[in-house]
Amino acid sequence: MTRHAHLMELPEHVCRVVKHGHAANPGTGPAGETCRTCKHKAAVHHARRYWKCGLTRATWTGGPGSDIRLKDPSCRYWEGCRDAR
Repeated sequence: MTRHAHLMELPEHVCRVVKHGHAANPGTGPAGETCRTCKHKAAVHHARRYWKCGLTRATWTGGPGSDIRLKDPSCRYWEGCRDAR
C-alpha cells in the first residue's frame, strides 16, 4: 500500500487540486469587465511580461499555471482601476 493510498477512496473532486491564476472563476464578476480592467492584475517581468492576479500572489509559480490572460472575463473579486492598459 502506498503512502497516499487512502486518497484513492475519496471522490475525485476532493482529491484534485486545480491550479490557475485567478482568485475566483472567470465570468463570475461584472458583465463586460475583464482582467485587463482589474486593479489586482500584476505584471511579472522576466524575459517577457507575464500577467498574474495579485490576489493569488502566494500561489504564483514560475510557469504558466499561475498566469492569467488580460482578456479573461472578470471574477467576483474584480475591482476597477484607472489604468486599463
